Amino acid sequence: MKRWFPNWTTFLLSIVAFLLPWQTRWMYAEATIAGAHTEFGVMSVYGVEALLLLALIGGRLLDKKSWMVSQRYHLPIRLGAIALIAITLGTAFADRSLFSLTMTVHLALAYLLFVAVVYDRVSVKHLLFAFVASLIAPMLLGAAQVFGGSSPACSWLGLAARDAAQLGDAIFTVDGQRVLRAYGSFPHPNVFGGFLGVGLFAWWGAMASVKRSFGQQKHLIVTSVGTVVLLGGLVMTGSRSAFLGVLVGLVGVFLVKSISNIALARSAALVFGVTAVAGSLIGSFYLTDLASSIRGGGVNEERSLLERVALYEDFVPFMVATNPVFGHGIGAYVLSYADSQPGKNAFDYQPIHNAPLLVLAESGVLGLGAFLLWIASAAWTNIRRFPHRDALYALGMGNVVVMIAFFDHYLWSSWAGLALIAFVLGMMVRMGEDS
Repeated sequence: MKRWFPNWTTFLLSIVAFLLPWQTRWMYAEATIAGAHTEFGVMSVYGVEALLLLALIGGRLLDKKSWMVSQRYHLPIRLGAIALIAITLGTAFADRSLFSLTMTVHLALAYLLFVAVVYDRVSVKHLLFAFVASLIAPMLLGAAQVFGGSSPACSWLGLAARDAAQLGDAIFTVDGQRVLRAYGSFPHPNVFGGFLGVGLFAWWGAMASVKRSFGQQKHLIVTSVGTVVLLGGLVMTGSRSAFLGVLVGLVGVFLVKSISNIALARSAALVFGVTAVAGSLIGSFYLTDLASSIRGGGVNEERSLLERVALYEDFVPFMVATNPVFGHGIGAYVLSYADSQPGKNAFDYQPIHNAPLLVLAESGVLGLGAFLLWIASAAWTNIRRFPHRDALYALGMGNVVVMIAFFDHYLWSSWAGLALIAFVLGMMVRMGEDS
């Protein structure tokens, strides 16, 4: 083990990172909408969550120094704990307290993943390689789904059956034909796209850490091949939010890298970040016509767009009935939405496709404020390390997640999304720490 990994903690957490894409879970209860199934009412425990706990315990037993954390990382760790406490307290005032309590478990485990990444003795390089390697099998499965048009269910791997002919499955429309988008091992192609978008910057950061041992020419070839493969996977998912995140991430990295004055580079990153966030927030509300043209105007694309617009229209009256301090309770948005506006089909009740607004509705001003402070602390740690190369790759990861947050809900509504946020925040805190 010592030959490949510096310590047991890194080895065990690398296994966790490698298995993050797989959605194997035990579903122990379900809340329904008028007796109908909804994915957002399922209460479950994911296999990788249990593995994370075992890895933390095993790392502690096998590596006595594994829980050492540098004092400079105490602020983001404490702010993350405060956010977790604030959101957990809100469950006492939630519409469905028991259901919300089960969702806080997912958030708590995501927070533990963040803390684990921040451990001093955990090798960032190994976690980056493990994260990228974890996407290989899902990409092969995704290619089979796109070109084969279907994939079978496998409960042991957490895979649902997919078919281009099945209504409800995400598709492309090519020359009037239904083509299944790449789900990989994820519950939706957009989730897969988010992991691949982060994976691109993780790949570049990982390869940069081994450039000397590869040699310049070999390093360029390997890096380019990996980039093409990951981009190919991203194309197969058809995730526009992930593409936007990668584009904004690249612009941000090149902007900061082109400025030689460190103080100016930090200021530019802040201005660029605020502008990108503001633009995305405005776009998520008002640029529906532009979104329609970008999505190609097909029947399925138009229906998806109309569904998103309807969710925004229902959001304002729904928020009027929200507890402004604690919200409806984490994870309870869809169930509370159905209670407030009965009579629709269960499938029509979806979370709003905007993670910050979803956090506001579920956790109130208190939870959203605490959560944003946690994110801001990680971002500030990252910005202070400019112009370190690794810090710029972490900046790219952060930009991918931020852009996705304004156009999709899964970063908050699913375990996979929470784990992705935790991983990225941990990397923003750790990468470039030798500057």
